[in-house]
Amino acid sequence: MTEDEIKGGFRHAMRRLATTIALITSGQGEQWTGMAATAVMSVCAEPPTLLTAVNRTASIHPILMAEERFCVNLLADRHQDLVGIFSGKKKGLERFETGAWIKHASGIPLLDDALASLVCRTTQRIDIATHTLFIGEVEHVVNHDDISPLVWVDGTFAAAAR
Repeated sequence: MTEDEIKGGFRHAMRRLATTIALITSGQGEQWTGMAATAVMSVCAEPPTLLTAVNRTASIHPILMAEERFCVNLLADRHQDLVGIFSGKKKGLERFETGAWIKHASGIPLLDDALASLVCRTTQRIDIATHTLFIGEVEHVVNHDDISPLVWVDGTFAAAAR
C-alpha cells in the first residue's frame, strides 16, 4: 500500500471505532477551557489511569501543558448540544455558559450531570506527531446512575443499545 492509501484506510477504519464523547476540561478561574474528544482511553486500573490525545494546535493544549489536572467528563445523550459548543461554536469561558458546570475542589470545571467525571493529575506528557498524549492518574470520580452514553461513530451521533 502507498502512504496515501494507508492514511485514507486508517481514517476510514477509525470512523468505525464507536466511542463515548467526552469533554476534556482544565484551567483555573478565567482560564477555564475545554474541548470535545473521542481520543480518550483507560490505561490501567492499578493505579486508575487515563489518557487523552490533544492536537497541539487546540486552544486547550497550552492550558493542559501548564496545569497539573484535567477532567474527563463522559457525555450522556442529553448533552448533544455541548459537543458543538466545545468543538468551536463558542470560545473560552463562553463554552461553560451551557450545561451544569461546577468548580471541583482543585478549581477545574466539572460537568455536574455527566455520566461520569474523572479528575486526573497529569503524570506524563508524550509528544507524538501532531498531538500530545496527556496521561493522568485518577484522583476523583463522580458516577451517575443514568447510563445513556452519547456515542460517536462514522462521523455522527449514535445510540448505545442496552
